[in-house]
Amino acid sequence: MGFNYGKEKFIFDREWKKLREQYIEAGMSEETIQELYDFDWSWFRARRNYENRVQDLPDEEIDEQKAETRSNLFRKFASLSISFDEKEFSGRYTWIDTISDGALSKRLKNLNEDELELLTLSIIEGYTQSEIARKMHCSQKSISKRLFKIKRKLKEN
Repeated sequence: MGFNYGKEKFIFDREWKKLREQYIEAGMSEETIQELYDFDWSWFRARRNYENRVQDLPDEEIDEQKAETRSNLFRKFASLSISFDEKEFSGRYTWIDTISDGALSKRLKNLNEDELELLTLSIIEGYTQSEIARKMHCSQKSISKRLFKIKRKLKEN
């Protein structure tokens, strides 16, 4: 839901009217009160700006049949979406063949099976580091370190 400017501005003004009275009773100068107001007003505008530009991330599971329920992000950036049928793959790691960047695909093929399994669990199957750690009977920190090493390997030329 977006930022309802009229409602939020009404609340802001009402609260500031009370604050102004309290500040005057406390003996604050009009200049100091105005500085406080200006600060709060800039925060209000920044919050409005943020709320108007941020969208919720879509659900993890997307139902292709219900395009009208898809996030605006998917509609606006359809070219960034990808779909594939797992039945098309002959092996667990054949997802590497779908990568269009030849150099990256080659580096992925040079990884050992444990590294490929870790990437498959994390990226393709969507497990969290904690879930992978439980599955592999190790700590989340060790999974994090292994993923960092894999990332470093993939960045090497």
